[in-house]
Amino acid sequence: MRAGVIHHASGVRRAKPLVVRGGLARTFGGLAGFIAVTFLCWGLYILEDAFANPLEAGAAPVISAAFIIALAAMLLFFFIKPRKRSRIRRAE
Repeated sequence: MRAGVIHHASGVRRAKPLVVRGGLARTFGGLAGFIAVTFLCWGLYILEDAFANPLEAGAAPVISAAFIIALAAMLLFFFIKPRKRSRIRRAE
């Protein structure tokens, strides 16, 4: 066994730690996208049924479909919109 100095690759590390790099969009992005698409399809299915049978459809299915589609749109908007830059900037 050779006696020597162990060198750490500190120059290879990234500037931000892993905890800071992982955000809500990275962690739960796939789940949020799946739920948003599911809500969107579910709301469109309810609306399609209301358009197919307008005399039998009441106000409750149309209002619930509109609520579900709006919820899906909000989820997609908050998932797709760009992140704000951090308030703390590095000293140059």
